[in-house]
Amino acid sequence: MTDENFEEPSQSKNSSEPAPQEKKEEIQKTDNSMEKPATEEESLELLKTKTQNYLDQLLRLQAEFSNYRKRVEKEKMEAIKFGRVIMIERMITILDVMEGALKHSQKATDINSLIKGFEIVVQEFFRFLKSEGAQPLKTLGEHFDPHLHEALEQIETNKEEENNIILEEIQKGYTLNGQLLRPAKVKVAKIKIKETK
Repeated sequence: MTDENFEEPSQSKNSSEPAPQEKKEEIQKTDNSMEKPATEEESLELLKTKTQNYLDQLLRLQAEFSNYRKRVEKEKMEAIKFGRVIMIERMITILDVMEGALKHSQKATDINSLIKGFEIVVQEFFRFLKSEGAQPLKTLGEHFDPHLHEALEQIETNKEEENNIILEEIQKGYTLNGQLLRPAKVKVAKIKIKETK
């Protein structure tokens, strides 16, 4: 067989294979058929499922929060109980000091021994308060501050530099961890107003 007799099969115009344009149209038709809107029944079922999922999540969150709240409350009660134990232990230590001072005062023959016993008790109380974060306010010689001090009496003075200065402390004031616990009760100097003629 020679090259001249060999012929390539020609593409027939009546071929069964669709043209590229026809293929494109068929694909678009298929896509359109897949995008058909869901039926009312299917939409309702989907909505029910989503609603149930949200409800389940809400119930889980409520249960978790309830458990968290119970745990926090339990921890809080334990902390209060533990705090009371520590407080009572320290109060017992102070009571020991007071009982010791009382025994000492019963045997004392002079007033100085009694004073010494009271001083020990007061010092022990101050140590206890300090350990709890309580501090006495400074008063004597300080400028009167209405946020920290309560003036029970005003004493007239002729000295300008003494005006609004605390002259006497009647009752101690305290702060607790930097916050005012009780104001100090004091006597304050007040400049005498000169009478005009």
